Amino acid sequence: MTFTITIPGIIRLVAVTTPDEVLAVNDASMVQRSLSGRGGLVNRLVAARFAVFRSPDGDIWPAFRDRPDLLRGERQTALEARLSNVEPLLRRIAPEIAELGDYVRDGVAHRSTGVIVQQAVGRLFFADYAASEKSYDAARILQSWLSAWPLHAFWIRRSGALQASLDRIMDLSRGDMACAHATALAVDNIVRSIKLMRRLARHGDNLAKIGPQDALARTLRAPSHVVREVRDEGSAGPVRLRARSLVLLAVESARRQSADPSFAFFAGAWNRCPAHGIVPALLAEVWQAARTDTRGCT
Repeated sequence: MTFTITIPGIIRLVAVTTPDEVLAVNDASMVQRSLSGRGGLVNRLVAARFAVFRSPDGDIWPAFRDRPDLLRGERQTALEARLSNVEPLLRRIAPEIAELGDYVRDGVAHRSTGVIVQQAVGRLFFADYAASEKSYDAARILQSWLSAWPLHAFWIRRSGALQASLDRIMDLSRGDMACAHATALAVDNIVRSIKLMRRLARHGDNLAKIGPQDALARTLRAPSHVVREVRDEGSAGPVRLRARSLVLLAVESARRQSADPSFAFFAGAWNRCPAHGIVPALLAEVWQAARTDTRGCT
């Protein structure tokens, strides 16, 4: 299902919610990640939100690079290759997986779930990455920045929290923008999945009955929405798109309607998540760790 909102001078928006249409629009050549700010007041405000994820030298976080960008393609391929070494990476983050398994089983952790997940994700990039409550707070502020109402967004920027959060995340990521994106923005989907695992484990004997792959299928979550812009008027499958419209792809809603679990990662698409292999494996390992008691028995 697709619906359009047009208020001249205010907003030009297309919301896409079904799997086939989300994939078609995502793949359309006239649809881009970069936002011009044209099309109305709301379009300008949204473009301004995304503009902060650009460094002073013009480099930009990978999730905001367009398809023709050669640097995007090179970096995506290289990162995908690094993250495809699933077993060694899982061994690297075994302590974090054990902590998360304890949380899923008992609901108890020595530090917040978000911090543990952020550290696990960071250590996929740097073996000595060390997350903290402050670094996870920085991630939460950046997540809030993208969805905040105008007054809240104004306060986040004016208070200095926005720049401080960007600086903290980039410092921990050692300037690696893929690591920054993963540990600040993408990490939230994994946190949601872990909390859903805890909820699933609390009911009856689910922890004993449900295997890791089934638990993964029940708890894997995609981003709620991603934003695009239509550069030139055209069609993407059955969806008619007007130039300079914002496009809201309801990825999680579409994922729930799809029989393909890889939908959450746009696997097979030009913008597939480089972590499409390691994240499901990490979540399955967490569930398996939760099923294993302190004597190593399941």
